[in-house]
Amino acid sequence: MSTFLLRSGRVIALAALLINALPVMVLAQTRWNPADARSLDRYIVQLMDSAHVPGLSLALIDRNQIVYSQGYGLTKADSTQRVTAETVFDAASLSKPVFAYAVLQLVEENVLDLDKPLYHYLPYPDVADDERYKLITARMVLSHRSGFPNWRKNRRSRQLSMIGTPGEQFGYSGEGFVYLQKVVEKITGKPVNELLTERVFKPLSMTRSSYVWRNDFDSDFAQPHGESGEPEPKWKPEGANMAYSLQTTAPDYARFVLAILNAQGLQPATVRQMLSRQSRLPQRFSGSDTLSTSLYWGLGFGLETTATGDYFWHWGDNDSFKCFVMASPAQQKAVVYFTNSGNGLSFITDILKHCIGGEHVVAAFLGYKSYRNDTK
Repeated sequence: MSTFLLRSGRVIALAALLINALPVMVLAQTRWNPADARSLDRYIVQLMDSAHVPGLSLALIDRNQIVYSQGYGLTKADSTQRVTAETVFDAASLSKPVFAYAVLQLVEENVLDLDKPLYHYLPYPDVADDERYKLITARMVLSHRSGFPNWRKNRRSRQLSMIGTPGEQFGYSGEGFVYLQKVVEKITGKPVNELLTERVFKPLSMTRSSYVWRNDFDSDFAQPHGESGEPEPKWKPEGANMAYSLQTTAPDYARFVLAILNAQGLQPATVRQMLSRQSRLPQRFSGSDTLSTSLYWGLGFGLETTATGDYFWHWGDNDSFKCFVMASPAQQKAVVYFTNSGNGLSFITDILKHCIGGEHVVAAFLGYKSYRNDTK
């Protein structure tokens, strides 16, 4: 990507014009054709150059098969190591649906009750001074209605304050997943990464996925970059956090998405429940009293209803790693991509138009600034 480090308005504007000049590929409306790969590759590289994203890994699903996976750019902007399909990225909040999948397996086995207050499995001293927490269930956590904040004000503190009554409304929360993780470890008697390896990674052949760092990742992993493009230190998680610590590859995550599309590892009725409306979302994630007419949350995934069909989706944002996934059960199509840049969610709309098709309000809901704003 020779233009990545160039910042002149002329170069950026030219790249934007090239992107706009490219037709929306037929893969967005029809079935994948291997001949489309070259056009897709050119399009992705131009997006990356315009948005100043050094590295990206992408996987496509069509007809319930992984039809294409590719790495683009560099693992680190000032290196020569190319991103490959096997390059490990931070999955950030894409960690949550994978954990939800394992939780629903436990529900099927009657190990966990979706609607039994978690307090009955494990009291939570961090929030013991607020009796409302005793109402929180696994369903509320997975649908982000726990009443917890996303994160406590002081991440080092043992004190957690509630911001709402459990079950009342959508409120995105990593803290809820941490509490549910503790409950799952208690009732299974296993460290959660070991449990996920047994229940998810091994059965689905996700060979380069883990919630804790593995030594074999050291040879091929993406380095994070801030919005300015400067490399930052790579966090290598020593402990598992179900809200954000998953390390994975685009093809591995696509294998997980395939499990949802094909009801692999879960009963079809459970998958339908996972993708059923549990919470209605506001029009803007950053805060809006007006509720969306097309966006909801299921049990682990966001849901979108459009004129062309229903989709499930999720985004990930660990500051300098950003990623996104969207899938259509009816079309049997999906796209997942990971980036090593703080700018990686500035072209959600472009990728969806190109790879999924249709009009989507998810980007507006999330509120990330489009890379196009820098081309004017």
